[in-house]
Amino acid sequence: SQTSALYLSGSYSLVIPSLKLDTRQKYSCRKNPSNQPIAVYSLLVCPKFDPVTFYFSQGESAVLKCNTDIFLAEYKYILWFRRTAERDYRPLFDTRHRVVPLDLEGKLNTSMLPSSLILFNLSQTDSGEYLCAVMSGIRLCASGTKILLTFVDSDMYGIGSTFYTVRSAVLSSGLLGMIFGVLFQFILLSYVYFSINI
Repeated sequence: SQTSALYLSGSYSLVIPSLKLDTRQKYSCRKNPSNQPIAVYSLLVCPKFDPVTFYFSQGESAVLKCNTDIFLAEYKYILWFRRTAERDYRPLFDTRHRVVPLDLEGKLNTSMLPSSLILFNLSQTDSGEYLCAVMSGIRLCASGTKILLTFVDSDMYGIGSTFYTVRSAVLSSGLLGMIFGVLFQFILLSYVYFSINI
């Protein structure tokens, strides 16, 4: 890694134009003259992958599987991150330290499936993006998985919902149509039979 000091005044952002898989450094923003750190960033670059969507309702469970199959060599550890509507990506779980966030205590199990997160008793606040990084070395990401955990209100498709009412009306109309069709055929056949016998 490289260390360089650049003294600027005002509000500035650091833009890295072209990221590579071996770009793994730490960046810190410090305040002069005390040299006190304002923010510290650890840059982690993973291969691109398509997100997977998982739908859940209140009180249900979810198994978030991290794809380790594409990495043939044995990986060192797995990092999990979470992004919600209120907060950007934050570390969620590290298989080396097994520290669980306070808001997931009693809701998270990682011992049953080493490469997966098992979440229990989910609520709408658990919605968000969950991302895992399969690490083959220190800050070296070999593969990963992004899962969109999406809350669905169970009442949306339950009794009393608009969907249920419309669906019931359509099914009822279809059932009545079938009954009238059968009755019409029965009457027609009876008429033909009666005409022949006359």
